[in-house]
Amino acid sequence: MTTPLKKSILCDLVSRHSNFDFNEHMATKSIDEYDTWNGFCLPMHYSDPAKEYQMLRTSCAIFDASPMKKYRITGRDAGNFLDRILTAPVSQLPIMRSAYGLICDESGYLIDDGIINKYAHDDYLLLISELDLDDHFAKYNDFNDLKIIDETSLSAGIAIQGPKSCKVLQQFGFVGVEQLAPFELGYFDLSDHKIMVGRLGFTGDLGYEIWFTPKAIDSVEQAITNAENELNIKMLGYGLTALNICRIEAGMIVPGWDTAGTFDDLKNERTPFELTLGWNVKLNSDHDFVGKKALTQLKAAGPRFRMRGIKIAQSCELEDSQALFATIDGQTIQIGTLPSLVWHETQQYWLGFASIITDCASIEDIFVVCNKTSSKIACNFCSIPFIELAHRNKVPAN
Repeated sequence: MTTPLKKSILCDLVSRHSNFDFNEHMATKSIDEYDTWNGFCLPMHYSDPAKEYQMLRTSCAIFDASPMKKYRITGRDAGNFLDRILTAPVSQLPIMRSAYGLICDESGYLIDDGIINKYAHDDYLLLISELDLDDHFAKYNDFNDLKIIDETSLSAGIAIQGPKSCKVLQQFGFVGVEQLAPFELGYFDLSDHKIMVGRLGFTGDLGYEIWFTPKAIDSVEQAITNAENELNIKMLGYGLTALNICRIEAGMIVPGWDTAGTFDDLKNERTPFELTLGWNVKLNSDHDFVGKKALTQLKAAGPRFRMRGIKIAQSCELEDSQALFATIDGQTIQIGTLPSLVWHETQQYWLGFASIITDCASIEDIFVVCNKTSSKIACNFCSIPFIELAHRNKVPAN
């Protein structure tokens, strides 16, 4: 099988810590065993996904975040620009802090989300999964002092996640890293390299993201090896399967996974209010952000759909976007879809999100139809998030 996919700048580092051969994987595995991320290969798993999940939840594991798209936004108008394109203002953030942001279109539908790092009042970094927002930015850029540069290829980064992640970074020599609060940033020295550390993550666990220049990769890998030896642990790389379980457990939404993201039919798109993200839409703020007028009207009208957690305690053949049914007045009616669904090998159940027609949101007797056997499989609604770990937000972290 030929493929244009390539290795990220940190693929070899993560692979070595998982006894994973990237070239063999790409040559012998089916397309179902990897995904693409900005043109780079993202393995579904480096070893056993259940083992990767268990390692993350009980110890520490690493994820290659390098392919994440990064926009450096600088200039006197940088904060004002971000306040225009995001549904919650970030210009008032303290320096060396991060925030989670939503990007909507004029009609109020979610386009993308991301993390915004504020390094100075005129210096921000917007990190998003992979969507090219150049045209969207250009449409709303009428500012005089503003520069937007795609810095995706200029830095490497890994997510270090799990209850022992702080101890790992302490072994790196990052003195005081335990004092970082959630969404706080800090610079630390490692073998004459500056490492940016943010107390961030996409797993719902204690975790950090570290960013550095490609010149620092060898030093970072040596620090990982030293930490493993000192703490007597093995930090496996984790792939998309384990990540998906963790982020769903934590109730974290992904545009393009939990929404269609194509905008061919707005019935398949969602507003923040339909994705449990209404808390990040600041309609009472002074800034006039993209989609504010539409979102004000949409909030008043009420959501078309409601997002709920769902568990299916039977092993069966299911997939993302699975239809969800209920029996109403003797008739089988589709009441929603399951935009994200993953088999939790450790717990032995399907876990996911359900997007339910609002008028049907109170119905509890629900089911899916197995793709292979056409049998009805009962489902249970759950609150989101599925888990809340006390150590995730504790300061000091250890």
